[in-house]
Amino acid sequence: MRTTIYKETLEGRIVAIKTPRQLEPEPDIELIDHFLTEASTSLVMNHDNMVKLYGCCLETFIPILVYEFLSIGGLFQCLHDDVASSKCIKWGDRLRVATDIAYALSYMHNALLKPVVHRDVRSLSVLLDDSLRGKLANFGYSMSITPGETPQRFPVEGTPGYIDPDVETQEVTDKCDVYSFGVFVLELLTKRQPLEMARCGADLVDVFVSAVERNCMMGMIDNEVLEQASRDEIQRVAQLALLCVA
Repeated sequence: MRTTIYKETLEGRIVAIKTPRQLEPEPDIELIDHFLTEASTSLVMNHDNMVKLYGCCLETFIPILVYEFLSIGGLFQCLHDDVASSKCIKWGDRLRVATDIAYALSYMHNALLKPVVHRDVRSLSVLLDDSLRGKLANFGYSMSITPGETPQRFPVEGTPGYIDPDVETQEVTDKCDVYSFGVFVLELLTKRQPLEMARCGADLVDVFVSAVERNCMMGMIDNEVLEQASRDEIQRVAQLALLCVA
């Protein structure tokens, strides 16, 4: 979605303000719906591993959202951008962030009266605080579901490379997030970008599964992980990811 994040100070507190890249004079219905969904979803949830929404301005054509400010910023940048060594995310940090996001998804799927499916789990939807704890963000595609009822059918949303291939049925269930989480864990292990691979006609899951079948999985693991993690740790985390995408 076309958004910009500003760092501002409101009432003595540093916040992150999320706006459309352009406040168009004519309403963009899709963008309005995306921001309203994000605001309404964030307001009904409260978990330490989710970015907190402080407020929402409805006086513009498209709502403006005010979130807590997280100084480290996005996980994607720490993984994939050329950043200072102090911002590089180590193996232990990656494990902790994966656990944090798993807790957030478990809360969304199990702790609410009506479970919520995120539908866009990826490294770009994860922010980091000063302690490198992971917080889930970007709830614009989120959707409530009713357990026991036939899954609702909606147009496929999310990011190529992370989307459950079974979602071609257009049925939204918590399994959509489980699959995306598995891809996210593979991204942490390999430091490969699922979206960029998808744009080139490849799929991280397919490539990784093929490597496992050919007994050359370790050749896909990020060098920093190979230096910091034991072979047993890597294999156990990889097995968890494969269970999620199965």
